[in-house]
Amino acid sequence: MKSTLAVAAFVAMTLTAPVRAQEKLAITPELVSAAEQEGEVTLLYSSPLNAMHAFVEAFNQEYPNITVNLERKAGSAGVQMLLEESQAGVHRIDVFQGTDAGANATLVKENLFVAVEPEEVEQFLPSALPMAPYLYYPDRNRSLIMYNPNYVTEEEAAKLQSWEGILDPAFRDKISLVEPTFGVTLAPLLYIMETPSLGEDFLRKLKQQNPTIFVNTAQARDAVISGQKPISWGAQWESVAFSEFERGAPIRFAYPKPTVEYGTNGWGVLANAPHPNAARLFYAWGVGRGGATAMQGPAYNGLPALKKVEDGRAVVAKLKSESWFKFPEEVWNPNLDSWINNGTAYQQTWTKIMKSAN
Repeated sequence: MKSTLAVAAFVAMTLTAPVRAQEKLAITPELVSAAEQEGEVTLLYSSPLNAMHAFVEAFNQEYPNITVNLERKAGSAGVQMLLEESQAGVHRIDVFQGTDAGANATLVKENLFVAVEPEEVEQFLPSALPMAPYLYYPDRNRSLIMYNPNYVTEEEAAKLQSWEGILDPAFRDKISLVEPTFGVTLAPLLYIMETPSLGEDFLRKLKQQNPTIFVNTAQARDAVISGQKPISWGAQWESVAFSEFERGAPIRFAYPKPTVEYGTNGWGVLANAPHPNAARLFYAWGVGRGGATAMQGPAYNGLPALKKVEDGRAVVAKLKSESWFKFPEEVWNPNLDSWINNGTAYQQTWTKIMKSAN
C-alpha cells in the first residue's frame, strides 16, 4: 500500500507550545503497585461505547484492581468540557481520548497534557506521532463508503471506488451525508478541498444528488441498514464497518482511490490527573501492545499504528473470502497543519453549499 502524502510534522503546535521535558513511560512493578493503591482512573473518550467497554475489559483482565470510569463525549464536545473544567480549577479526568485534531491541538496548546515517551515509541508509524509527546494516536482510521447490497448492485458499487463515482445519476436520492464537524467526517472533506479536480465544484454536484444530511454517523448507518438511504458517503470508517458486517448487518463497503487514512484517536495523560499513577498505567497499556491487541477485538476492530503488529482482526479472514471485498491499494494522509488551520473554513464552505436553498 502506498501513501500519496506523508503526515506533516506538527509545526503549528511546536511554534506555540515549546516541548516540555519528556517523561519516560513504562509499565513497572512500582507503577502497578502505585496505580492499584489509587484504585481507579477516569477516561474521557470518543470511541463507540461498546468498543471502549471491550477495551477496558481487556485492560481489567491484566489489572483487575483498577476501576476504569468511562465518560463519553465525542469530538469537540469533550474538548470544550475539559477546557471549561480546567479553567475552573476542576480536575476530574485522568486520561483523554479524542478524534477532533483541531480541538485536540487546542488542549495541547493550553498545556493540559504531560509530555511522555511511551516505551515502544520507536515502533509507532508516523500517523501516531504528529502531536507527540503530548498526544499519541495508537490506531489508524480508513474512510470508506458503506452501502446496502439489497439496494445497490455490485456494478453500481464499483463506481464508488472513484471519488467522482458518487455523482453517477444512479445514486440520486440514495445518499446520506453527515455534517463534517469531527474527525471521521472532516478528513474526507480535507481530501475533497485539497484536490484540484474536486473542491467546491464537486460539492455542488454532490448536492445535486439530493442527499439527506444527518448530524451523526449512527443515523447514517441506520439509514443504510434499513434501506432508507442505502449509501452513507464520507461518514463511515473501517472499524465500525467491520463490526457491523461481523454482526450480520446488510452492508458492504468500498474504499475510494485513494483512501483517506489518518490517526484515529489521540490519547493523552492529563497534567492534573487526580489519579496520576493509574492514569499512566492505563495509558501505557493502551498505547502499547496490550492496547494494540485489545483494539483488534470484534467490538473495536481497530487497526494498530504499531509496526510489526499483525492485523489480527478475526473478521478480516471472512472478508477476504468475499468477492466484493479488497483492501485499499493507495492511501492519502491528511496534512495535520492544514487540518487545524483550514478545517473550520472547509466546514463553513460545506455548510454554505449543502444547506443552501438551491
